[in-house]
Amino acid sequence: MTNQNLPRIPPRATAAHKGSFGHALLIGGATGMTGAISIAGMACLRTGAGLVTLGIPHCSVPIVASFDPHYMTLPLSCDSNGRLNSLAEIEISSHLERSNCVAVGPGLGRSKDSDEVAAHLFEEFDGSLLVDADGLNALSESKIWNEMVRA
Repeated sequence: MTNQNLPRIPPRATAAHKGSFGHALLIGGATGMTGAISIAGMACLRTGAGLVTLGIPHCSVPIVASFDPHYMTLPLSCDSNGRLNSLAEIEISSHLERSNCVAVGPGLGRSKDSDEVAAHLFEEFDGSLLVDADGLNALSESKIWNEMVRA
C-alpha cells in the first residue's frame, strides 16, 4: 500500500476548535494493562477525535497520563487489584451525555464489577460503542448480550 492509497482526514476549518471534532470516551486501563488504553487514546487523537478522555482506575492515572499529554484522564473507582469496581458505573454515567462515541475494553481486565461496567455501557449508551478485548469477553458472558442474541 502506498501513501496515495491511504485515506486522508479532510482539512479542518480555520475557525474550528477541538470541540468541533467530537468527544471520545475510552474505558479500560487496569493495573498491569495501562499500555492498551494509552495506545487506544493516542490512536483516537491521531485519527481526528477532538477530545479524548480515558476512563481508568484511579491507581492507573499517573502511568496513563504520562503516555500522552493530549488526552484527558477520568479517574474511576477501583478495587484493590486495580480493576474498576461497581462505583465506576455511576462515575462513567455522568460523562456519557457529552461523549459522541465510547470504547470499552482496552486493558479493562476481568472481574465481576468490570464486566458489569461493560454490560452497563452496552445497555445504556445510545451512541457509537466500540467493544474490544476484555469488553468482548465481558459481553459474551453477560445476561444482556445473551438475551439480545436469543431475541
